[in-house]
Amino acid sequence: MIHFVGAGPGAEDLITLRGAELLRQADCIVYAGSLVNPALLGLARSDCKLYNSAELHLEEVLNLLITCDEKGRNVVRLHTGDPSLYGAIREQMAVLDQHGISYEVVPGVSAFSGAAAALNAEYTLPGVSQTLILTRLAGKTPVPEEEQLHSLAAHGASMALFLSAGMLPRVQAELLRGAYTEETPAALVYKATWPEEKVVHCTVSTLAAAGEEAGITKTAMVLVGDFLAATGAPEPSHLYESSFATEYRAPAEKEPLAVLSFTDAGQKLADSLAEVLGGTSTRCGKEDSLADWTASHFYAADALVYVGAVGIAVRAIAPFAADKTTDPAVVVLDDTARFAVPILSGHLGGANDLARRISRLCGATPVITTSTDNHGVFAVDEWAKHQHARIGNPSWIKTISGALLAGQTVRLCSEFELEGETPQGIQLVESAPYDIYFGIHRPTGGPSLHVVSRILALGVGCKKGTSCDALEEAFQAFLQAHNISPDAVDYAASIDLKQHEPGLRTFCQEHGWDLLTYPAEDLRAVPGTFTASDFVRQTTGVDNVCERSAVLASSGTLLVPKQTYDGITFALAVKSYTPNWR
Repeated sequence: MIHFVGAGPGAEDLITLRGAELLRQADCIVYAGSLVNPALLGLARSDCKLYNSAELHLEEVLNLLITCDEKGRNVVRLHTGDPSLYGAIREQMAVLDQHGISYEVVPGVSAFSGAAAALNAEYTLPGVSQTLILTRLAGKTPVPEEEQLHSLAAHGASMALFLSAGMLPRVQAELLRGAYTEETPAALVYKATWPEEKVVHCTVSTLAAAGEEAGITKTAMVLVGDFLAATGAPEPSHLYESSFATEYRAPAEKEPLAVLSFTDAGQKLADSLAEVLGGTSTRCGKEDSLADWTASHFYAADALVYVGAVGIAVRAIAPFAADKTTDPAVVVLDDTARFAVPILSGHLGGANDLARRISRLCGATPVITTSTDNHGVFAVDEWAKHQHARIGNPSWIKTISGALLAGQTVRLCSEFELEGETPQGIQLVESAPYDIYFGIHRPTGGPSLHVVSRILALGVGCKKGTSCDALEEAFQAFLQAHNISPDAVDYAASIDLKQHEPGLRTFCQEHGWDLLTYPAEDLRAVPGTFTASDFVRQTTGVDNVCERSAVLASSGTLLVPKQTYDGITFALAVKSYTPNWR
């Protein structure tokens, strides 16, 4: 086996862990001696054979690799930077393929990354450039005509040039033929990350002179672009704004409904729906394109309504639709208000219910296509949503619905008394065996669908600096000890002294909980008997944090009193809850 390993830009500790381990295991290392830091060879065993490829031509390198492999040796071909960039590895692989020799590539840190690090620079700054061009000036090795440097320079993007430091007058002339001006910032980074690293700042018009004065003719990156002049706080990227939602992070507060229209008639409908149902309405156009609007609202809204054609909506949401347990409700309404069609998350997300509400408002016909609805069969996922419950194992929904559609009886075990008439096909049982388990505890009666009521508030107390990992480990032990399903927790609560604790905030975010925090005086005012601690009182101003905050957040009663786990305390309170068969 031949391993093509990227050695990184120079510093010996910038090789990857995988690459370093392969060097330790190698029987034979063929390294690019003119560029690779020799300190890396110190990782090799004392009996490892070392060959400097700078002294060899290609045929000799290949013969060496093939011979070592035929002898059963573990071979590392050590390239500078990352082998995929100007590494000339494809020509070696082609010959290895002819000989039936297997190989793998281990990526490395490239010099363009090392150069940016030397400058504390970011190539892709919002409002400056969102594109980085990696290229080289044509030399002994030509470049395609359409990739001539002046053609690429026409974009005015951030640029990093390899293998061009010896031709700076030509580089300068080519850059000025493009979109760069004489004043465009530039930099030369010689031997980035090496002990002898040198950084030279200049402009495009002084690039050649700066290189000559610094004596730089090789082993340097040439960087060009306005990103080099950035100072202070840049235009925000929006990625970490509290209002910007992603697949992994919901906004601080989701909007209930977002409506997008495409025609004047559709906008009138959109405005009416947003006003009555509570939400926002937008007319699709240049400033609010279909793709941009969908991207910004898909994770930030509980429901989306497209007033237009179904096909438009389907194509718009296709890149984002992922899981029925997290996808928002999506409904399409034509701009004459004839049909309201739920197209995503009909039950768990509530799209079917939303389509019916829209139909009642504007006289449209709801086009419901889910089998359980059309056959008048109990829809367990829709019922769970109405009960403020979460499906713990959604793959079982199909099993339950299939059984009901086939006319079979489904056994349901509930921890709560359910108001109303039991639906046809459902048999209430008090113990196992059952097909559906409804409650806050983990079921123990064998395979079944878990419908978990989200009715618990988790009270948390912790020391300053407690990590997310420590909280998670304690939480799992807490759940295990009391047989509680994690899905039963709806939110977490603590004292306001903990509202900015990074570990606690991350812990809550990873579970999708809001963190509610209260001042000590509010916690002291919570009625009830709690586990008091003089130490906690002296530290926080209240005798107990976890129990009191859980009860206050839930407006309910204490379910599990304070439990302590190496400086972390948890308690659970349950809010008032009356489930039904609606």
